[in-house]
Amino acid sequence: MKKLSVLLLSMVSSFIICMLLTALGPIHVHAMVPEEMIPLVKSKENQKIAYLTFDDGPSLNTMDILDILDRYHVKATFFVMGNEEPYAKKGYEEMISRGHALALHSYTHDYAIVYQSPEGFFQDLNRLESKLQTEFGIKSRIVRLPGGSNNLLRHQAATRPIINGILQQLTEKGYTYVDWNIDSTDGISPTISEQQIISSVQKGTKGQKHVNILLHDINSMKNTVKALPDIIEFLKKEGYSFDTIDETTPKMQFN
Repeated sequence: MKKLSVLLLSMVSSFIICMLLTALGPIHVHAMVPEEMIPLVKSKENQKIAYLTFDDGPSLNTMDILDILDRYHVKATFFVMGNEEPYAKKGYEEMISRGHALALHSYTHDYAIVYQSPEGFFQDLNRLESKLQTEFGIKSRIVRLPGGSNNLLRHQAATRPIINGILQQLTEKGYTYVDWNIDSTDGISPTISEQQIISSVQKGTKGQKHVNILLHDINSMKNTVKALPDIIEFLKKEGYSFDTIDETTPKMQFN
């Protein structure tokens, strides 16, 4: 009788969990999300939210980007690299002091290093983690792979197992990797025009409730800075609120 009671309790518990996950729909709650935060995750499902994400900083453009974000009272997520230049130290500090989110990109962004092996990737990543924690007290478990999780190397026979291994280990080690669903195209070349960047974002929002927008914080990408006010104004006009990426953010992954 006791065994039967335990079995029935287990079945009921499983049913409740399945019903909860079904109700959450496509959000795919990450295992690291505490149970008490699930309502917050679910609430985001029904909102129009824009996540402005900047890769590769800090750069000489960082302060201009931060000033524009301040002007519009918008917070962004910066997937940073390791940068030892004096201007970069101020960039890290200002990102933090102004309330933006710092997440992990890579220390070097050198494909020959980060995609040589899973061990090489994590050595590079851990170097960045150590810098951010030691110098700025920042600890993040949010990662964006250089080139994204479905980059060109992932389609090559020699490197596909390496990147697949990296993705598997990221999950096993408790990281969350994040891609995007709108490419502003500003990373293609410094010659990409301000208008093309704006247009790429506008076209990408069609039919999208949650938009994770790939932008770049790179010395040569001056047109990103010029396009940013128009991008923010467009998103506001379309009814989007702005948020930073954390463990409650609906997953945005290519894989």
